[in-house]
Amino acid sequence: MSLPTKFEAFDLLLFHREVQLSCDFLEAGVSGIIVDLEHSGKHHRQAGFDTEINAHRIEDIRRLRDRTKGFILCRLSGPDASEEELSGIIESGADEIIVPMVRAPEQVERIARIAEDLCRIMVMIETVEATRHVEALCALPIGRIYVGLNDLRIDRKSDSIFAPLADGLLPALRQRCSGMPFGFGGLTLPELGAPLPARHLYAEMARLDCGFSFLRRSFYRDTADMDPAAALLRMRRALSEARGRGASAVQGQHREMVAAIEALQESNARV
Repeated sequence: MSLPTKFEAFDLLLFHREVQLSCDFLEAGVSGIIVDLEHSGKHHRQAGFDTEINAHRIEDIRRLRDRTKGFILCRLSGPDASEEELSGIIESGADEIIVPMVRAPEQVERIARIAEDLCRIMVMIETVEATRHVEALCALPIGRIYVGLNDLRIDRKSDSIFAPLADGLLPALRQRCSGMPFGFGGLTLPELGAPLPARHLYAEMARLDCGFSFLRRSFYRDTADMDPAAALLRMRRALSEARGRGASAVQGQHREMVAAIEALQESNARV
């Protein structure tokens, strides 16, 4: 696989919990805070899966913007969010809109028309249909692509959230998005992570030349007793080290990751 254009910076994006905490993490070096409006229907869609569902409102953007000049993202309620919702998000001070559960390029095209140049747009690849339309999505006026492993697992009817990393889907999507900032999954401290150790994700993000990722829900718990700036510095150093490894080490780590995912799948099949 030929590597896409290099993106040296790496954005670490954190889901909002409360205003002071979000401001503290922005001060510590988090690249952006995500206010999440995608909760209607998510309980039903993700029933039985170990996923986090937030319950934010547009007012949370306003409260956060009143306290910080930092970068604020907002995940829409869905790919067909109303013009009223989009206008409210933009007027409240969001810098970037995240479009979830996309199934057709036309959904993103409509949002881009409404947003004009007032907001950046991130598209989430979380459905089988979206994986088929990646080139068309990348041709739209968007800023980056994120592969959401939780909902993609559900839509693919897969037993493993990590299957796209082992079965070739994720590298194929990355290749088709060459030239577009790209991210997937979620990170915590490099020495932690379960059931797949985070070090495998760091290595794969480096191999695929990702430019950003979300901080996973365990990140708050994993760093509760740490200086947040020190925690983020540790993560960025781990990413830098992963990017600096030679081709032989990169391929060896990829094989190790695939073996770990296959072992998890076999273990789940026996349960």
